[in-house]
Order: sequence, then structure tokens, then C-alpha cells
Amino acid sequence: MSNSLYPIFLKLENLSLLIIGGGKVALEKLESVLGNSPETSIKLVAKEIIPEVRTLQNQFSNITLHERAYHDHDFNGTDLAIIAVNDVELAGEIREKAQQKSVLVNIADKPDLCDFYLGSIVKKGSLKIAISTNGKSPTIAKRLRETFTEVIPDEMDHVLDNMQHIRNQLTGDFNYKVKELNKITTEYLSDGKAAAKPDMEIQKLISITKTAQRKANIYLGIIGVLLLFGLFGLVVYQFNLSDDIQHFLNKDDHIFYWMLFAGFMAEIVAGSMGMGYGVICTTILLLLNVPPPIVSASIHSAESFTTAAGSFSHYKLGNVNKKMVWVLFPLAIVGSIIGALTLSHYGEHYAYIVKPIIACYTLYLGINILRNAFKDKKSGQVKNKRRTNLRVLGLVGGFIDSFAGGGWGPLVTGTLIKEGRIPRYVVGSSTVAKFLLTITSAITFIFTIGIHHWNIVLGLLLGGVFTAPFSAMLTAKLPTKKMFVVVGMVVIAMSLITITKSIFS
Repeated sequence: MSNSLYPIFLKLENLSLLIIGGGKVALEKLESVLGNSPETSIKLVAKEIIPEVRTLQNQFSNITLHERAYHDHDFNGTDLAIIAVNDVELAGEIREKAQQKSVLVNIADKPDLCDFYLGSIVKKGSLKIAISTNGKSPTIAKRLRETFTEVIPDEMDHVLDNMQHIRNQLTGDFNYKVKELNKITTEYLSDGKAAAKPDMEIQKLISITKTAQRKANIYLGIIGVLLLFGLFGLVVYQFNLSDDIQHFLNKDDHIFYWMLFAGFMAEIVAGSMGMGYGVICTTILLLLNVPPPIVSASIHSAESFTTAAGSFSHYKLGNVNKKMVWVLFPLAIVGSIIGALTLSHYGEHYAYIVKPIIACYTLYLGINILRNAFKDKKSGQVKNKRRTNLRVLGLVGGFIDSFAGGGWGPLVTGTLIKEGRIPRYVVGSSTVAKFLLTITSAITFIFTIGIHHWNIVLGLLLGGVFTAPFSAMLTAKLPTKKMFVVVGMVVIAMSLITITKSIFS
């Protein structure tokens, strides 16, 4: 038998629905309707009404209950009717009366007598998919609904919002708009197929990050060069500060110039891999015997500027899932405050313990970077794992990032991508959350250990600013795998040196 059903989505809240029956079946139908169209005007008529149905009436004022026998006049003013009585003959009689009133009828468990079916509904925000088996197996329809609900990513609603925005911005005739929208969605679906392999997932992440980074680099580079040269040049000239600046640059064994190098290296790595800024800066600073609290405080102060530019670019590109950010950042901020306070309190007095702990963590991150470089491309099997609790992930990520000077990207961004979430939204949302916790960490450190580390901050910031306009162009020409290998080996080597110096000092 061919399936001649034609699916139509009704604005049920604009129609009047009659349900005849007050038992378990009626309850199931009632819950299905309210779950999809909670404002539908519903009239329920039955000789006996179970307590669960009355409970729903207390929750929804648009339900009216009539505990009595059905009458023909109940169809007056009715658009659709659901018959949930446990009597086939009675159901047939009610159906005939409904047809005389030109009312479409659904009879529970009797598909041959139905004018319409209630499909099993998949909901993802604005997306709805109705599943029907032509009345043969509602159980299969429910199983398919569960499967689709699990497979379709939560970010789909954000994708729909972006597509609507793009559609509204397109100009031209109808055929041109259809052609452009088809091209965009075809590219999107093609990317989705390629994302089945973790190797392709990383490549896709890198590509998206480079696009956002390139825009951030332009903004940051232009603003940084103009403001720094113009403002500082004016201030130096007006107040004759050349001697003071010379002293500032040369203090702490000329660490400012080392920080220029660290900022340069960190920006190269971040532009290529989308993560690693904190790892590179932390390993270099620890190698130079900078106290752990100063390490984290300096990095987060400098990152406040770079993550701000990156967050702005991701937001303008439509890469931010606001729901994910709102779930991630509150506890991430709590974690960053705890990490900053812990490091501020114990970092100076117990530097001989804290430094090797942080170095061991950066060693672990370096090993992970190498593993990504040599990951077997054929081992990419999508596993249906239980998703990580975002709040717990944000809390742990915020603490580690603040305490160790970095690690948010490898931990949080890496975890979310491995779970199969859409990379562009993971990167964009994670970057915005990172910006918020970076600001929090920087402020916490300022109030706990002061601002005497600005020579380090300025070195890191200038190194990144001057590198930013060219890092995207440079890293685009470097082989990604070799970049992973080199960075991983450098991080591992510097971490081992720091650990060795801490043990034997």
C-alpha cells in the first residue's frame, strides 16, 4: 500500500480542539498536543476523567473539562477532534457525526478510521520533524524520534537563526536567493559528513579559527600600533619619560624583551592551532624563574586584550552559541577566582611545589599536542558517549586556566569537539567564555598581588600585537602537523627543564 499522507504543520493554537474521552489514552493525546502547542484551546468531554487530566487543567487555563456524556452539539465551533474512547462502535458513530459537521477526526489506535494522524515529533528549538508510519507502528515512530533527537545537535537552532539572517540580507529575485541558500546549505552538509573523522574535525577547527583570528588580528594590530605609537610617543615627548622607560625596559634582567619573544611565539601558535597561548607563555615564564602568581596574572592580563578581539570576531561571524556561553561562564568565573586566590596565597611561599606542579601540567599538555599530531586518521569512529556536564567542565576549566596560567582551550574546547559538537560554535562560545574568565582572573590578581608585573604584561601584549597582523599569513604557509610536532616538543622540553631545575635547586 502506498503512503498517500501529506504532512502539514498546523498552527494549532489558532484552532479549536475537542477530545472525547478522559482515560489514559486521552491523557497521552492531551500531553502530545500541549507539548507542541501549549496554547491550544481544548475542550475535553468524558463520563469519567482521571486525576492526571485534572492536574493538567490546573497547569493550563486553556483546557475546559466536562464530566458528562458526549453530545452532538459538542462539535459546534470545533475544528479538529480526537476520539479516545475504548469502544470501536461508539467511535464509529462519533466519527459519522463529526463528518456531518465537517470536522476532521483522529481515533486512537484505529488508523483506518482516522482523517489525520498525530505524528511523533522531534523538536530542536525552531526545528520540528514529524514522523509517521502511516498508522502501522507508533512504536517505531517513537524510536526514530529518540534517535533523531540524540543525533541532531543542540546548536541546530542557532544554525536556523543564522540562515534566517542570511536569507533576510540577500537581495535579488527569488531564483537567485534559492541558488545562494542551496549553495550555503550544501557546503554546510558536506562539512558535516567530513566531520565524522577526528582528523578532519581538527582541520575544520583550525580553518574556522584562522578565519576568526585573521579578523581579530586586523582589529588588534591596527588599534595596537596606532594607540601605542601615537599615545606613548606623545606622552614620552610631553613628560620627558625616556629615562624612566629605559629603566622600565631593562629591569628584572631585561625580561621585557623575553616577553616580546614569548608573545610572538604564543601568537604564532594560537593563530595556527586555535589554542596554546597560555601553555607557551607559562612554560617560558617558568623557565625564566618568574613566580607562579606573576606568571598567571601576567598571562591573563595580556589575554584580556587578545580574547576580547577574538570574541568580537566570533560574535560578528555568528559563531557564538549564547546558550552554551550562559551555561559555561558562571562556574568558569567561580573556578577562575578560586584558582587565582589559591595561586596568590600559596604561589609565593610554596613556589618550589607549585612550579613543578604547573610544569607537570604543561608537560601533559605538550604530550597531548604531540598525540594530536600523530593521531591515526583511520581511527575516527563516532562514539555515542554521554555528554560532559558543561557547568562542571566550566568550573574545572576556569580553575586550571587561572591556577596554571593556561589550559582552557585544550581542556574545554578539546572536550566539546571530541563529543561531536559543531566546531565553529564550540570555538566561538569557548572564546567568549574564556574572555569573561580571563577578565575575572586578571582583576582578582590585581587585587591580591598588585600590578608590579606590567613590564611582563606589556611585553606579552606588544609581542602579540606586532605579530597579529602577520601571524595568520605566516601560519597558513606552515604545515599543520609539523607545527603540532614543533610546539609539542618545545613545550615538553621547557617543562622538563623547569621540573629538573625545581627538583635540584
